Amino acid sequence: MMFPESLRWRIQIWHGFLLAAVLVGFGVATYRYQAANELKRLDGELRQRIRVVAQGLPGPRGPAGGPPPPPGGVRQFSLPAARAAMFDPAEGGGFYYTLWRRDGAVWAQSSGAPAEIEKPALPSGSDGAQTERTRGSFREAFSFTPPGECMLVGRSMEPEQAELRDYARWLAAISAGVLAAGLAVGAWIAKRAFRPVSVITSTAARIARGEWSERIPVREKNSELGRLSTALNDTFSQLEKSFALQSRFTADAAHELRTPVAIILSQAQRILTKERDATTYQQTLETCVKAARRLQQLTETLLELATHDAGAVELNAALCDLADLSREAAALIQPIADERNIELRLELAPAPCSADPIRIGQVVLNLLSNALDHTIEGNITIRTHTEGDKACVTVTDTGRGIAPEHLPHIFERFYRADVSRDRKTGGAGLGLAICKAIADAHGALLEVSSVEGRGSSFVLKIPSRE
Repeated sequence: MMFPESLRWRIQIWHGFLLAAVLVGFGVATYRYQAANELKRLDGELRQRIRVVAQGLPGPRGPAGGPPPPPGGVRQFSLPAARAAMFDPAEGGGFYYTLWRRDGAVWAQSSGAPAEIEKPALPSGSDGAQTERTRGSFREAFSFTPPGECMLVGRSMEPEQAELRDYARWLAAISAGVLAAGLAVGAWIAKRAFRPVSVITSTAARIARGEWSERIPVREKNSELGRLSTALNDTFSQLEKSFALQSRFTADAAHELRTPVAIILSQAQRILTKERDATTYQQTLETCVKAARRLQQLTETLLELATHDAGAVELNAALCDLADLSREAAALIQPIADERNIELRLELAPAPCSADPIRIGQVVLNLLSNALDHTIEGNITIRTHTEGDKACVTVTDTGRGIAPEHLPHIFERFYRADVSRDRKTGGAGLGLAICKAIADAHGALLEVSSVEGRGSSFVLKIPSRE
């Protein structure tokens, strides 16, 4: 059997099947109960009449208390007229009786008794007490006397069967009505219950067409579909944000890549327009090499970010000390700081941790480079310490600081709080993004705090060694 793919119709089918099964079970049970009651009532009437027949049997003083039969005489059976009327075909309700002698010969029989009736056999182990049987459409009760005669009273069950057929038709009609009403109500409930699913589907389809601001209306926040709608709305918001970031990332990456390519092309085209002297060729090639190196650096940075996004970064974790890594990074950046008359202050306390020393050293170097690029005068302080179960390194500068509206985006790729200044320093806005990606790969926390006009502070917190 093939079920429809629609969940609504599947639920409706199972609901209808379950309701039909309950109605059929209820109808069968009710019908059997009614049939058992009818049979019990009929058996009661048969027992009453078999007692009447027993009263017509000859006793010690003969039938109905008369004189006893003569010695060796034939036992006679007789019923008073009032009791015989109970077996009258016209007035007795269709009841009949038949009596058999011990030798199986019919002793007495009412006028309405079937001609083909046979004497029942004495049940094995029975003491002759009353027993009921169903013979075709007849219900009969019989018993045996101590001398061995058999009394049988019966009646056709056609009136009861006709009533039961009417009762069955009535049950079927009522069940069909209940089933139809149940299916109609179930269809209405299913339609109403699945209406939010249609809304979710149509909203998702509009979002898929590019209408990113669309959201699912949520009326019942605590219901299952309400919680699903809320979760989907959060997902759609994240997707909208991700696609916006991706779009901006693509545009910024294209812009960053276009600049060195444009320099190389313009220099090459200019030098090829006519013959130049050796010095001009050399200067042009040097410019092209610088642009190519810039392009190479940017490409490698983008590839590294892509590796982090794919989760394919392999960390060579080892026991290391942030104080040693910070000292090495400061030594690399010291010559540039000296050229710009910026003081580097080292406050290095032991801060052991388990991490990839090369990549953590890269983070510290990037943070120092970022601080150096954004500090015109003053100093940069590198401090290492432990904080609970974390090893920390803090890079603090006395630069211009970061405006509050820029702080939530400072680790985004190609994001610049000051576009003109970053262009001047040649940054692409990827250094802090790389730092954040490496920190996330280590399960570390990278935070920033800043006061505009007074400087910024970046803190890297790595779980300490066990």
